Amino acid sequence: MKAGCIRVLFLMLADMLCIVGVWAFVVWAYRALGFGHYKYGAEFYLRFWPVPLVFIAINALLRLYHGSIIYPAAPVNPVEELRRLVGSATITHLGVIAYLALAYQSTEHYSRAVILVSGVLTAALAQPLRDLLRLALHHCDFARMPVLLTGDGAGVSRVAAAIDGDRYIGFRVVRVLPGDSREIAAAARELGVRTLVACQDSRLFGCQLTDLLQWFDHIEYLPSGSTFPVFGAHAISFDGIGGLEMVNQRRMRVLRNEKWLLDKTLAVIAFVLLSPFFVIVPLLVKLTSRGPVFYRQPRLGKRGRPIRVWKFRSMYADADERLKSILASDPARRAEWEANFKLTDDPRVTPLGRFLRKTSIDEFPQLFNVFVGDMALVGPRPIVGKEVANYGAAYETFSSVKPGITGLWQATGRSDTDYARRVALDVQYVLNWSPWMDIWILFRTVFAVLFMRGAR
Repeated sequence: MKAGCIRVLFLMLADMLCIVGVWAFVVWAYRALGFGHYKYGAEFYLRFWPVPLVFIAINALLRLYHGSIIYPAAPVNPVEELRRLVGSATITHLGVIAYLALAYQSTEHYSRAVILVSGVLTAALAQPLRDLLRLALHHCDFARMPVLLTGDGAGVSRVAAAIDGDRYIGFRVVRVLPGDSREIAAAARELGVRTLVACQDSRLFGCQLTDLLQWFDHIEYLPSGSTFPVFGAHAISFDGIGGLEMVNQRRMRVLRNEKWLLDKTLAVIAFVLLSPFFVIVPLLVKLTSRGPVFYRQPRLGKRGRPIRVWKFRSMYADADERLKSILASDPARRAEWEANFKLTDDPRVTPLGRFLRKTSIDEFPQLFNVFVGDMALVGPRPIVGKEVANYGAAYETFSSVKPGITGLWQATGRSDTDYARRVALDVQYVLNWSPWMDIWILFRTVFAVLFMRGAR
């Protein structure tokens, strides 16, 4: 069986386990907590066995299994996957409620709460479970679809490295070839590869497209490694002339208002849930080192406006003096600081501060910045003036939105990401922003913090 089809079957299995596991847990929890006084028999829910099949069928219609199930290739982007999985879970569970209502099933036999909670949990857990599966497949180098990569220059090397390290897309580059269509087709026939990733100039690609279509089932075209908004893009055609419509969602007032409402609502909820930390942590900070509880870092906000970012203090009171001494006496540490504006095993950080940073608890007070409008929940991380040079021409794009408590680079790598990659991810976020991207980043950030991945 082809690697792509095996991968699709694994994704179907993950979706099946998600919805079955969620229903089993919710039914058990509902009865264990004593709701309904046991009038909702657990055996009744066995009648819902077609529900997982409906969920998978809707996912297939939404092209959530690498497009075509029979001829799988590249998946939709992860933000779009989240949006479609939430939609699929919602449709599936509302469909169950509608069926029961139309079939006039007795309300004594089932609980609408069980179905609604199951729908919410399925929507929230379907993608994380898929991500765990993809991580396992990538770690075992299994069910990765073979592709040929064509093109020249540094852009091709960058694409090859991205494919090799990307567990989401599920590709494996078997050969990199220059842009000669006959050589590409011959290699594809020899290796039995039906997917091509072309990283070429549009004129060269256009000249070769007819020859390439004689063999390949799928051609993924990356125009010379260019960066542009793609998450909100879709194909268009004017009398046979194909292209892309790129949606600039930052310019849409309704979506900007949605982001503002999402930020304020979630910030209030987060503050209520995290309120014990705002009592316990200040006491611990005071008891373990001299100095104030909070630290307000000078940073640059939207359009370069100076702001003060709140944090629980994680450094000694004389941290600035310690930094100057370290940079003056240790060339290696100075080089590390100049490259990333961070230090591994930073001696300025208190023992409690190391824990606060490792768990990201030190950043909880930035909710105050969200309340006053200096920051958003999601956005590029705020930087200092010295870092502007690292962004170069991209700084105008980077600074066109409010900085965030978390962002794309934290959700994908946190401190493990080098500075050049961090800049690229920040620009990618600004160009592709949407409310669904914010939700996706918040989900990923929660898991990154819980597993303390890349934190220091």
